Amino acid sequence: MKKYILFLMAGALMTSCVDTIVLPTDKTVSEDFWKSRDDVSSMVAGAYKEMAQTSNIERFIVWGDFRSDELDVNSTVFNDGKRTDLEEIKVGTMDYENQYANWASLYSVINKCNIVLERAPQVVAIDPSYTEGTYRTDESQMLALKALCYFYLVRAFRDVPVTQGASFNSSQEFDIPQLAPLEVLDTCVADLTKALSVPLSPQGYTDWRKVGYINRDGINAILADVYLWRASMTGNTEDYRKCIECCDAVIKSKQDEYLAEGAQTGPMMGGSIDHDGYPLYPGENAYVMNFINGNSMESIFELQLDGKNISNNGLAHCYWNYDDRQRTYGLMMVPTDKFSGTGDNFLYRDAFDYRWYESCFMPDDANQYNVLKMVYPQSLGNNETTREKVTTVMTSGYTRIKRNWIFYRLTDVMLMKAEALVQLADEDAGNLQRAFSLVNTVNKRSIAKATLGATDTLQLSRYTTKAQMEELVLQERQRELCFEGKRWFDLLRYTYRQLRAGENSQAALLHPDKTMHEIGELGNFPETSNILMGVMDQDVQISMESEPYLYFPVLMDELNVNPLLNQNPAYIKNETIVKQ
Repeated sequence: MKKYILFLMAGALMTSCVDTIVLPTDKTVSEDFWKSRDDVSSMVAGAYKEMAQTSNIERFIVWGDFRSDELDVNSTVFNDGKRTDLEEIKVGTMDYENQYANWASLYSVINKCNIVLERAPQVVAIDPSYTEGTYRTDESQMLALKALCYFYLVRAFRDVPVTQGASFNSSQEFDIPQLAPLEVLDTCVADLTKALSVPLSPQGYTDWRKVGYINRDGINAILADVYLWRASMTGNTEDYRKCIECCDAVIKSKQDEYLAEGAQTGPMMGGSIDHDGYPLYPGENAYVMNFINGNSMESIFELQLDGKNISNNGLAHCYWNYDDRQRTYGLMMVPTDKFSGTGDNFLYRDAFDYRWYESCFMPDDANQYNVLKMVYPQSLGNNETTREKVTTVMTSGYTRIKRNWIFYRLTDVMLMKAEALVQLADEDAGNLQRAFSLVNTVNKRSIAKATLGATDTLQLSRYTTKAQMEELVLQERQRELCFEGKRWFDLLRYTYRQLRAGENSQAALLHPDKTMHEIGELGNFPETSNILMGVMDQDVQISMESEPYLYFPVLMDELNVNPLLNQNPAYIKNETIVKQ
């Protein structure tokens, strides 16, 4: 069964904007609709399809990556409103009319999840084929998908409304106040914990649904990420321990799966998939298996897009084809400073790292590079002896992208665990060694040498302190996960931890249990620019000077219709709001 068929079942479930939420059509909320298992399945598929919409994937990239040092605005002059808004984000002149401050598309996904959660139980009593067990696994998926949406929102906006149940018609009130980040994160943890009670099994499917639906491994990966974020905001070591527990659950599940299949020591795509006991593809095949073929053994959860019925236009707009025409560039490009070479002054340590070749197109005379990762549709054909960077950009005829959007894969989880272990080094010094081992395993699998010498791998002797190991994890996450919507969120976690470190006087200004409105004026927030300048190597004084500037403003349209919303104080100086 093709991966897009179930999504097409929900193709007619379009939405229209009413107040601050995108509401469903009458058909999907009608009592006559909820009569069969197929009705529920189409709505579940519709929620995933909504998550894969262009506007959402663009935001996953803008919110999670563009604000970092990995991406910049395309220097090519062309007329596009998105380009203008990205420029404003980058230079610190963003206001509350910036289109990337629009959160409606994610609230649309949340509402679809809530509709399933409210209406699906009645189908159990109507259709015998829709059992209680089937409902519980549908419930698990919708709870997890909803939690993932709120997790994106809280990381992008900090204070966000949490809806209580589904919205079925335009007459329903949606005057809901924002919650402090800890309240939102607590809601995410509660929903994810409930989702774990009856999750889909990772072995429940053998086709695209194995990672196209959120199963137990996917829930644990999201939960680990939430715990890691919450721990970084609060300094609560128990959350770091919970993060590690969730990571261990995912890692063991992956290990058990491939041990059961007898694949842990056998050849796989030209090499062993056993990397220090972790089932990872050989470096020369990882790009093809993870990003071209998709739904790989390393994958945990990814949105399904086939390039025909559902093209990944969000990825294309950002990295390759900004307006769905025959372009050779996207809205965003790669700054050359970290990617033009290898060595101590660059992101990649040496020229034998496959990931250096697979990250971007690198013409020798370019001031900016095109993103290659996830966009380039074929193998680079590199191995230990044929290591060549791509210097010729693809032809303009390549207009649609058959690439899934990967939320979590195994190396991401391994590095989340390493990050949490470093933060528990004060309790057990051995955690630094354990964190290093995880980082080293991820790094080694990408080195294009059949036999690794002592100088080819990371050296523990260079990372003997907690601070050094923390920066190593941050660097390896960027090497492994660049352009996948992770870097900015990684930097925010790092920033929160630095604000709480040692005798930092800014720690007293951190209040994740309060909304920004409750905290008050900008002078009441901790300064962040010095921390970010230390890791981003660029002037961030204006655009990131204190905590509120790290988040997006509330869109003017939202403020106009919901009197309970409050603007981020970093953007109030330009605010003229007329409540309706």
